[in-house]
Amino acid sequence: MHRPTEKMKNTLLARMLADSGAVPALKVECVALQAGSLTSESDFSVYFPVDALITLGPAHVTPSTPSVRRATALVGQHGCVGPLHKGAALMQAHVVVAGQAYRVDWAPVRDDPARYASWLWHQTAAMQRRVSQMAQWSFCVQHHTPTQSLSSWLLQCLAQHPHAGLTLSLNALPQSIRQWADTFQTGSRQAPEASVFDVRDGRLHVPSAAALAALACTCHAQMPSHVAPA
Repeated sequence: MHRPTEKMKNTLLARMLADSGAVPALKVECVALQAGSLTSESDFSVYFPVDALITLGPAHVTPSTPSVRRATALVGQHGCVGPLHKGAALMQAHVVVAGQAYRVDWAPVRDDPARYASWLWHQTAAMQRRVSQMAQWSFCVQHHTPTQSLSSWLLQCLAQHPHAGLTLSLNALPQSIRQWADTFQTGSRQAPEASVFDVRDGRLHVPSAAALAALACTCHAQMPSHVAPA
C-alpha cells in the first residue's frame, strides 16, 4: 500500500499523485508482474511500471492487415497501462520484462471524474503517446531496415527502464520484434552490424545506448518516453 512519504518510482504516477488532493481515497499497491499476458483481478486496475516493461498492441490480426502486428507501443517507468477492460477486444497488454509495477484501483477516478480531473488528463495524454508510438512503428517497419527498427525499439526500452543493463528473453518478445532479433542469432550473422548484438541462449543482451544510436533510425526520437509537461 502506498504511503504518503514514499517516493514513487514511476514518473507518471509521481506527477499524478502530486497533482491530486484526493490521494487518501486511492488504493495504490506495488505488485510483481511476470512475463506473459497481463491479466488483472479487476477491470479497473491501472498499472504503472517501475522496472517492468509492457507492450500494448492489437489482440487480433487479420490476413488483410498483417502490418498491425508491428504496431506495438512500449510502456515502462514513464507510462501506464489500463484500465484493461477498455478496448479489451482490440488491444492486448504483454509483459516482456518481468518486474514491479504500481497497481492503482481506477474505480474512484471513474466514479468521481471532477475530483480526479487532472488524473484523467494525464491518462488521456499517456494514451495519446501510446497511439503515437504505434503509428510511428508502423511507419518505421515500412521504411527502415530490421536493424534500424530493432535498434530504435531497444533505445525505447532503455529510455523506459530504470537500469542501464537490460536482457530480454526472446520468448517474451512480440513476434515481430523476435524476428528482428533472430537475425543476429549466433551462427547466422551476415551483416557487420550484427557484432553489436549479443543474442544467445534464447536471450538478447541489449547493447549500450551509444552502440544502438549508431545503428538506429530516428523513429525512437519521435516517440516521447517521458511525461509530457503539464
